[in-house]
Amino acid sequence: MGFNTVAIARGGDKEQFAHELGARHYIDSNSTEVAAALQELGGAKVILATVTDADAMSAAIDGLGYAGEFVILGVPAKPIQAAVAGMVLQRRSIHGWPSGTSIDSEDTLKFSEITGVLPLIEKYPLERAAEAYDRMISGKARFRVVLETGA
Repeated sequence: MGFNTVAIARGGDKEQFAHELGARHYIDSNSTEVAAALQELGGAKVILATVTDADAMSAAIDGLGYAGEFVILGVPAKPIQAAVAGMVLQRRSIHGWPSGTSIDSEDTLKFSEITGVLPLIEKYPLERAAEAYDRMISGKARFRVVLETGA
């Protein structure tokens, strides 16, 4: 869609998959200062923060470009930190977005239908529901966990 998408994750093992999903750039937050790497790319217009780690979020904020927006989807247990002077002088903003509303879901499904984007899921038969639940709760599930019936 013309975006210069940057994926940020922990570990180099995720880089190839990030590129396969469409990211032009990959930043390994374990080995690279995220904000500096984003600034080297020209500064981010939008950072979509889906993680729930306040430190990871805080480390990315200074990667915003002029009038950049930091949009929080994940809810961390502790507060995020931001240098206020940089926010004011660069007209940056931080705001939350309550993803998962019914209209968000409807828009997502319409987008998927138009573009042919399909979800990445982990499928489990119904009789392994307890195992699927444990995987999801443990945080080890890479994608959404879906139960399938035999029908």
